[in-house]
Amino acid sequence: MPETQQVAAKRPQLHFTPQKNWINDPNGLFFDGTQYHLYFQHNPYGVGHGYMSWGHAVSTDLVNWTELPIAILHGDVADIFSGSIVVDHGNASGLGDGKVPPVIALYTAAAKDDTNQSQAIAYSLDGGSTFTKYERNPVLDRGSKNFRDPKVFRYESAQGSYWVMVAVEAIERRVLFYRSENLIDWTELSSFGPQAATGGIWECPDLFQLPISGTEELKWVLIVSLNPGGVAGGSGTQYFVGEFDGTTFTPDQNHDAWDSFAYDSLSQGDWLDWGRDFYAGVSFHGMSVHRQILIAWMSNWDYARELPHDGWRGSMSAARQLDLVAAMDGKFEIRQHFLGLPATGTMPPQTVSGEDRIELGSPTLLELTVAGNSSEQSVLSLHRSDDSLISEIRIDSALLQHHRTAGKVEHDLYASTQRMPLPSGLDELRVRVLLDHGSIEILAADGRCSLTDQLAGEAAPAYGTLRLAEGKNATFSVLPLAVKTLEVNA
Repeated sequence: MPETQQVAAKRPQLHFTPQKNWINDPNGLFFDGTQYHLYFQHNPYGVGHGYMSWGHAVSTDLVNWTELPIAILHGDVADIFSGSIVVDHGNASGLGDGKVPPVIALYTAAAKDDTNQSQAIAYSLDGGSTFTKYERNPVLDRGSKNFRDPKVFRYESAQGSYWVMVAVEAIERRVLFYRSENLIDWTELSSFGPQAATGGIWECPDLFQLPISGTEELKWVLIVSLNPGGVAGGSGTQYFVGEFDGTTFTPDQNHDAWDSFAYDSLSQGDWLDWGRDFYAGVSFHGMSVHRQILIAWMSNWDYARELPHDGWRGSMSAARQLDLVAAMDGKFEIRQHFLGLPATGTMPPQTVSGEDRIELGSPTLLELTVAGNSSEQSVLSLHRSDDSLISEIRIDSALLQHHRTAGKVEHDLYASTQRMPLPSGLDELRVRVLLDHGSIEILAADGRCSLTDQLAGEAAPAYGTLRLAEGKNATFSVLPLAVKTLEVNA
């Protein structure tokens, strides 16, 4: 579909979208104690990918966002690719003015002639609204064409504290770890990979601690996005659970590298999301280890450049809070919870059998509980007001599948069926379905399983049809997500 073709589309109510033009990866997420800051890859001039700069938006509730002027504009010789932000409270960088801690953006300076990618910094003395590029950039240059996506955090230990950067050599499928005392001078520590899914290049790494639910323990988690080669095709995000000693990341389980274009089974790898549209997710700086929050770009490089647009193209996922749970096989799995939305529905649950119609018509949180040990499928079909099908969720004891129709998208790779394995041994399965204009996000098994798909150009479904096998029951509740509802629960 040409970039100039516009299709009238309702703007999402529950997800960030730009006022106009193109966006992709979230960058520089941080919380300043009052507001959440979301920076993002942005083309200031059009709906196609190019002239990469950092856009900027703020929110107090992670749902309602206010877009601000461009934070860091591309230059004559380099674009501003993905990166992260930290607040330099001790002014170790020397870039502060002695009055307020400088906000430091670390990003990839991507040469416009594609000859080099190096790490650079820019600093802000007004809380992250405007930035000045460091006059001695770059601060880290390997002479590589594919060295990018720095994510920086403060490492604390009994032996001291310092800044750690994780970045990638994308083509080599390696995550690199660096140390700095001042955010300017960096020393290489170690590397990780290639391991597990390596069919596509590695991008947008993140390293953070997560609590293990029900315990006082913490584990380190390394997130790596890759494209193509994701479990649902195209872009995807895998993760590794392990330990980090300030120098080296050691996974609990080592994985041989495999060609992730061909999956022998869905048990290969650990995936942050099983849908087509959850990529480049990163966590917020400035949050407690017990409140790790992540936002991802809700698209896929298989078709992102060719999706229908209405003067803007691209959106972010709902914010998710993460923790770990122990699985029956002894491994740890990431669990996700939607943030900024009501914890439970205000409408009483209804029990159904056979087939029932569920009225929707606006952005909605739909909660569904079905038998977890049934080999027979429960089917939720989502329809437009003219009764045509938008998408369909099929659930049995082992698998949740989401099939979306082509709708308004003229791309061979868009219409698709995504498959998500479910934990075994569940007596009942709870599924939360977040429906907005243009997207569906599914969290199953109390958040242990996530599947995110765009429904590009579509308004929120008008209604759903729930069909159950003979003799089976289910319960559901529907919570329309009006702005007032969200404000009350912010």
